[in-house]
Amino acid sequence: MALRWYAVATGVSAALLCGCASSHDSSGGARSDGIVDVPQTPVERQSIGNCWLYAEASWIESMHLSATGEVFDISQSYWTYWHWFDQIAAQGANTIETGGNNEIGNRIVALRGLVRGADFVATDPNGEMSERQKSALEAIQRELASGRLSAFSGRGNGALIRQVLDDAWDLPRETRAWLDRAFGADASRALTPQDTPIVSPGAFQVRYADRSTDSEKAAFKTASLSHALADWHSVPYPADERPRRDFLVRVQKALHDRQPVLLSWDVDFNALESGNNERRGSFNMTTLRAAGGPGTQGGHMVVLEDYQATTESFGLLRAGTTLDPNQPADKSKLDAALLPSTQIQFLRVKNSWGTFREDRGTVPGFPGYHDLYMDYLNGPIAWCPGSSWFCGGMTIPLRTVGLPPGY
Repeated sequence: MALRWYAVATGVSAALLCGCASSHDSSGGARSDGIVDVPQTPVERQSIGNCWLYAEASWIESMHLSATGEVFDISQSYWTYWHWFDQIAAQGANTIETGGNNEIGNRIVALRGLVRGADFVATDPNGEMSERQKSALEAIQRELASGRLSAFSGRGNGALIRQVLDDAWDLPRETRAWLDRAFGADASRALTPQDTPIVSPGAFQVRYADRSTDSEKAAFKTASLSHALADWHSVPYPADERPRRDFLVRVQKALHDRQPVLLSWDVDFNALESGNNERRGSFNMTTLRAAGGPGTQGGHMVVLEDYQATTESFGLLRAGTTLDPNQPADKSKLDAALLPSTQIQFLRVKNSWGTFREDRGTVPGFPGYHDLYMDYLNGPIAWCPGSSWFCGGMTIPLRTVGLPPGY
């Protein structure tokens, strides 16, 4: 993905950062409840601005679910730990930034692997949100400001950084021990996953689509996560209106093939409809205009679930109404959905803001999911993250998508 930063999904404003997404299927299995049917794992709720790691986890979990039928609950806390280590050790950071992007996420996965949620912070799987991430962030910020890492010289000491991070995360002795075995006490050694709960990306099985040899028909490959990290690619949303339909057709094709397409976008919370009307749980221009101006803003990253579109031949194709490509009548509708004349009304996304929240309405029947209307995604909208008194910038909220090879 492009080097754009994502971190604001918690509702805290930041100029260069954005947020994350989550799922509504508490069983964790694949569903048949939309125009398309993307296998999704349960929705989670971020407590800090690391949405990009929640989106990364949703993407990987979906591909693994497709390959194995197993719901593998990835620890976002484990990756967050290493994101902070890298900021301190490699950059000498004097404060932690929680934002990031898919490129940073992929690099962390490639170098550090992945673990189950319960294997890093035992309490993380007990609820939607990791309270430990928030308390660890507060602790490490104190250490950087006035504690053991306040001196710049200490930020070059890998063993000290590891010790401070282990304490901030309140890791038990056995967790600290397997981190030592995997990377060394100073984290200077390449991943050695033996005798640890860490799974290397080369040993983690995923399944995803590939149209690189045949653009009209997807082949499906079962491969290692390492291959997926190399194969998937980022596509920016065109600034010019003319090629946007072709862009959306590429996204639709991936969704028709049940792929967990990554999407990065700019959030204005004043565009989120929480009232009891047909737009509930959506980001749209009608709600934003009614608010009278911009609200809390920031970048965000999510995984796509479905879409809603109007076709010339069949009228409205509703999100949440299954179309089976093996049935001739439904296949005709799916084919019509890809025509140049079709208009996408909204994209439905799995978010990382939790399921039932009074302050953040979600799609009825899809707790934890939101609809992003194209009028909002196309904007442009006033853009001033971090500013409470002046808003002079503009943005087209839809930024990039992450697609499988050949799309």
